[in-house]
Amino acid sequence: MQIAILPTFLLFLPAIVAACEGECIIGITNAFISNYTIPVNILLEQLTNEVVTKVLSNRRYTSPPISLMGPLLSAFHETAYAYLENAIFPSYFHGKCQRRDPENPDGPFVNPPGCPNPDCPVVCGTPGSMVHFYPKLRYIAFNATRHQLVDFASPGNEAYQAVERGVMSEIESGGGRRNTVSRAAGTRMPKQWRHEKAKSQIREIMGQVSSRLEKICGGMHGLPKCSWEKEMKEFILSYP
Repeated sequence: MQIAILPTFLLFLPAIVAACEGECIIGITNAFISNYTIPVNILLEQLTNEVVTKVLSNRRYTSPPISLMGPLLSAFHETAYAYLENAIFPSYFHGKCQRRDPENPDGPFVNPPGCPNPDCPVVCGTPGSMVHFYPKLRYIAFNATRHQLVDFASPGNEAYQAVERGVMSEIESGGGRRNTVSRAAGTRMPKQWRHEKAKSQIREIMGQVSSRLEKICGGMHGLPKCSWEKEMKEFILSYP
């Protein structure tokens, strides 16, 4: 079943514009960010469950486990708009649609049939072009979301380090696997060894961001659960 999201701001009609600029750019960018709210939350819940199961099992928590992923979510919220807007518009959909008529190569530039709306077969900065090339737009939105999350979940990133610190703090607060016994040695595992093991498990779990988001969205063949094609095409064409 496709994750169905209809952003509340879809209820408001945008101002008249000649191409996708200003409010059109803001509206479409925010619509995709809003649509990805549920997939991203599902991803963070899955990562949290993995941490709880593999690193912090059998314990009482000082705060709800999902809060451990707060730094990752905060970092994503801070950069999502600028990153996605740049990925969609300056990087791909931009410029005018006019082309020379093949039957009159020396004549003036004209809009091909369907341009600027409702279905423009030329890559340009108009709603009609985004509708025609929606399969491309769908992957731009997915890849921008995925790339940000993968970056934030990579060792060395500030958000990753904050998540790691939170997990290690939970370990230090008591319970969990702190009392794990090293059967081979017949003694408690050294604290440093336990910490290194926990950090290794965290790296492994955070390294699953890309594959898990792909699965949440239904796979890379069409991203069926993260497409929102009908709703988004209607919304895009509400901008003249």
